[in-house]
Amino acid sequence: MATRDDAIGSTWGQRGLLGVAGLALTLLLAGCGGDGGSSSSTSSTSTTATTTATSTSTSTSSTSTSTSTTAATDCVDDSDAGAYVTCLATAFYDSLDSSGQSTVQLSLTQTNATDYWTNLPVSSSNRKGISLSDLDEDQYAIAEQLINAALSTQGQTTMANLRSADQYLRENGGGTSYGEDIYHISFLGTPSTSSAWILEFTGHHYTWFYAIDSSGTPVSLTPNFVGVEPVSYTSSGSTLTPMASEHDAMLAVLSSLSTSQLASAKLSTSVSDLVVGPQNDGNYPTTQSGILVSALDSDQQALVKAAIATYAGDAKGTGQYDAYVDSTALGQTYIAWSNYSDLATKGAYMRIDGPRIWIEFSVQSGVVFSANHYHTVWRDKTYDYGGNFSF
Repeated sequence: MATRDDAIGSTWGQRGLLGVAGLALTLLLAGCGGDGGSSSSTSSTSTTATTTATSTSTSTSSTSTSTSTTAATDCVDDSDAGAYVTCLATAFYDSLDSSGQSTVQLSLTQTNATDYWTNLPVSSSNRKGISLSDLDEDQYAIAEQLINAALSTQGQTTMANLRSADQYLRENGGGTSYGEDIYHISFLGTPSTSSAWILEFTGHHYTWFYAIDSSGTPVSLTPNFVGVEPVSYTSSGSTLTPMASEHDAMLAVLSSLSTSQLASAKLSTSVSDLVVGPQNDGNYPTTQSGILVSALDSDQQALVKAAIATYAGDAKGTGQYDAYVDSTALGQTYIAWSNYSDLATKGAYMRIDGPRIWIEFSVQSGVVFSANHYHTVWRDKTYDYGGNFSF
C-alpha cells in the first residue's frame, strides 16, 4: 500500500495550512456536508440510528472488500453529532485492511486511554492507533473528515494551526518524529450509538479524546493537550502564531486583576509545568487556590468566560462550555498563577480551576528552538475520557 509517510515534505507545500480550504476539499472528496460552524455549546441528544456494519476486509487489500460496509457518503451531518462521528468512524474502519483495523481498534480500558499519549514526539512506544502517514489517499480523506467532525469551526482551526507548527518543526531541524501527519487515530471501544466509545487523536503537541456515551451523545473532548513550538514563526512570508487566542485570552484575565487581586490569585508554591498533564490523571490539588471568579467584576468574569471558550469552544456538541460557565459553576471557579504573571517568561504559569473545568497554561524552555514554548491542557474532572474511569 502506498502511504503518505515519504511524501509529507513534498505534499505540504501543495496543501499549505489545513484550514477551511483543506476541510472543504476533504468534504468534497467524501461527498458529505461540513460542520457548518456548530459550537460546543450545542449539545446533541438525538439518537438517530446509524449504519454500523462490520467490515470483513482482508489483509491483502488496503481497502475493505466487504459486501456490507459503510462509506463516508452514507454519513449525514445533521444535528446529531454523535451519530455522524460514529458513522464516519465506521466508514474509516471499513476502508482499512485487517491489519489496519486491528491497529485502530482498541479496547475501552483505562490503560489504553491514559498510557499512550504524551507531549513528547511520536514514537511506537508512546502512541497506539494508526498514523495518518500510513494511510492511502482515500483513507486519509475519510480520516480528515472524521477528526474534523468532532470539532467546531474554532476547533478545526486550532487543529490545523498546531499541525502546521509540527510540520514547521519537521522541516526546520526537528526531524521525522514531527509533522502534520505524524498523528494517530484510535477507537477505544467499538464505534456505536448504543455503547460508550472514544475517538482519540494524538500527536506531539496536540491530543484529544472525543467521548460518546451509551446513548450516542458526545460528552467530552478531554483530556485535551494543546502546546506549540515555536510560539511564532514565518512561513511563506506570513507570520503565524498558532496559540495566540489561548495565550491572549488567559493573559487578559491576569492583566485585568488589580494589585490586590493579583496577590490573592498567586499560588503559595511554585509550579514549573502542568500539574495534571499526560499520565497525571486525577492529580488535582485537594484544595482549590487563587481568587474566586465570583469576587471579580462583570467585565473580569466575561474575560474568564472568553478564556474558557478558547479551549471548550473547540468541541462539537459536548455541552462542556455551557456547563463550565453557568452561574453556579463559574461562581465556584478559581483563577491562580505562579512564578510570573506575564505568560511569557520561562516558568510563567496560570490555571482555571472549577467544579469540572481545569485549564493549565505553562511557559516552558525551547526544545528544538531556543525560544520558550507553551504547554497547556484542558481537562474535565467529571468527563475526562467520557467519565468511563475513576482517578
